[in-house]
Amino acid sequence: MSTVEAGQVVSIAYVLRDDSGEELDRSDEGSPLYYLHGHNNLVAGLEEKLTGASVGAEVSVTVPPEKGYGPRNRGKAFQIPRSQLPATVKPERGMQLFANGQKGERVPVWITKVQGPVLTVDPNHPLAGMTLHFDVKVVGVREATSDEKAHGHAHGPDGHAHGH
Repeated sequence: MSTVEAGQVVSIAYVLRDDSGEELDRSDEGSPLYYLHGHNNLVAGLEEKLTGASVGAEVSVTVPPEKGYGPRNRGKAFQIPRSQLPATVKPERGMQLFANGQKGERVPVWITKVQGPVLTVDPNHPLAGMTLHFDVKVVGVREATSDEKAHGHAHGPDGHAHGH
């Protein structure tokens, strides 16, 4: 089967830009991104546009914040001591961490600044509030393995888990 449908592992080459055309991210040359279609492994707006695409298709997609990483409204940035991280973790701008929420739930936060012993973290995804512009080429499509379907994500080019 050579069209993108739910329950298949799809490999894509992509470039992501913001409204000004600045490149934000891209897949590595010769190393496409593998994902399990229909399992929320991509932002909704991109996944919707790829449904039904054929191998070799080149698709340009504009994704509004509501179908991307959402609006910037999940609270304000705050500071935490670097000492709260394990000594083996080297904090970097853009790194995702998990904080404990008010009810003990795990809340994702992203490091926005590393300043000596203090980290500034933000509960908003770094791309929240942004319109995203993707140029995507569908490189391949294959049936997902039963493990991939059970886990809800792709395990790479050949379907075998790497580091699971």
